[in-house]
Amino acid sequence: MLIEDKVISFDEIKESSTIPESCIMVIFGATGDLTRRMLMPSLFQLYAAGLLSDEFTVIGFSRKEIDHYNFRKSMSEGIHDYGDAEAFKESIWDKFKERLYYINAEFENLDSFLKLKQELQKHEKERKTGGNRLLYMAVPPAVLPNILDKLGQSGLNEPVGEKSWTRIILEKPFGHDLESALELNQQVSKYFSEEQIYRIDHYLGKESVQNILVTRFANGIFEPLWNRNYIDHVEITSAESIGIENRGSYYDKAGALRD
Repeated sequence: MLIEDKVISFDEIKESSTIPESCIMVIFGATGDLTRRMLMPSLFQLYAAGLLSDEFTVIGFSRKEIDHYNFRKSMSEGIHDYGDAEAFKESIWDKFKERLYYINAEFENLDSFLKLKQELQKHEKERKTGGNRLLYMAVPPAVLPNILDKLGQSGLNEPVGEKSWTRIILEKPFGHDLESALELNQQVSKYFSEEQIYRIDHYLGKESVQNILVTRFANGIFEPLWNRNYIDHVEITSAESIGIENRGSYYDKAGALRD
């Protein structure tokens, strides 16, 4: 698992975990930095550790015009660059890559979503995933409204059957200010019930954030004072060693400070 750009062992997790239900994971914005740097290395490690079902499948859904082969090649490079390269085994990758597919799509085009729906039905039949779908939004907030509308129009927001589920994961940034966040929240709630929606920010999982609670409650000198009566705000600086690289279009709209 990737935490603060480091790889930790899955041994303890595996001992206490159960294999999740089979599903197909659709990654919107699958050719972006988040997928290559974080999502795919983590998924590959889960698979290598035996923490994903045998039927688990990933469909990349993005604007870049590439085929299955080049998508898999790009994901392999991402795993080597940002995952545990020393633990990478070709035999495991050969099995994992057969679960990766790609659809060239336009987020404003309903036909792209109808094509995705057909592909999902095809793979669900072949893989026997039970109709369970995980929709991961690895996209900038500006394109989310279009995607949500098309998901609703195509019926991809609805569970396939009574025993299956459809869930949507929304990555940060969730809007660009309070007003846009509330508006986006209303829109996603228009097509998905609250139990289907998962809002996440991978920065909130970083040790520096989690350790604030430990520092407060494990120290008697701090606990009585670290509350709203004495603290105006908490400021956290997270310095990166990497540059903007190919994320320029994202930062132009989101801004490094807000990110």
